[in-house]
Amino acid sequence: MSTRKAIDRLIDVALALTNAGRVGLTTPTLLERVGYSADEAGKRALIRDLDDLRGIGLEIDNAAQAGEDARYVLRPGDVRLRLEFTPEQRTALMAALATGRDTVSVDETPLPVDLNRVQEAVRSRCLMSFHYNGTRRRMDPYSYRWFRRDVLVQGRDRGDGVVKSFSVSRMLDLEILSPGSAEVPPEAVAPSLDPVTWQVDPAVQAQLWCPAFTDDVQALLGGTVKGDRVEVMVTNRLVFFARLFELGSRARLDGPPELRADLRARLQAVL
Repeated sequence: MSTRKAIDRLIDVALALTNAGRVGLTTPTLLERVGYSADEAGKRALIRDLDDLRGIGLEIDNAAQAGEDARYVLRPGDVRLRLEFTPEQRTALMAALATGRDTVSVDETPLPVDLNRVQEAVRSRCLMSFHYNGTRRRMDPYSYRWFRRDVLVQGRDRGDGVVKSFSVSRMLDLEILSPGSAEVPPEAVAPSLDPVTWQVDPAVQAQLWCPAFTDDVQALLGGTVKGDRVEVMVTNRLVFFARLFELGSRARLDGPPELRADLRARLQAVL
């Protein structure tokens, strides 16, 4: 199998497990969803791909009970990717995990900096220095998030002391200083690794009707259980809808009308 096809298949597996959240996916479901053959050869190929994903930093567990089909769950954790992938391939895989996109091309225009370095700078509180719109900036990074095909890093610009968001795609000549060199306020909170919580869209409160399945809904989407309903604050609609599809008949989106209309429009666009 070509390197390109192998990377695409790893992305498909990682996407499927990301969208499944803490519920996970069984071996037969993964085989069907990603397009493996249903025989022993397909199962062996799936196991090899899961091992490869673990090898690049993803924590994937088998949550099934003894005697049941394996049920694979992607655990949140430090998903820094190792150097076996090129920066373009790492960017494609990280974008897939972050945004829940159905297709990702490793031929997309690569970002000018290595995302591993940016994420490590945020986690380790490293002062960042880079050219941006023709000006050299020095920033204390606070957090980062995906926005479409770009990454926004929020932090304090030391030039004027204002907290701003900087687009990674426009950072040039990035320098990252030693861990602890950035001045991060005590109240700064590290970004969640679960993309459903990321601030991509304006926040809206969703109401889900899910009698007997509130635990499943809460496992995938979080939120607050109120009787047979779960209320979820939606800030990343693409990932929210992907996980809602994963829940299937276990949950029904009752409101608000704005969110229902958005979901209906997205479904009509692909039908």
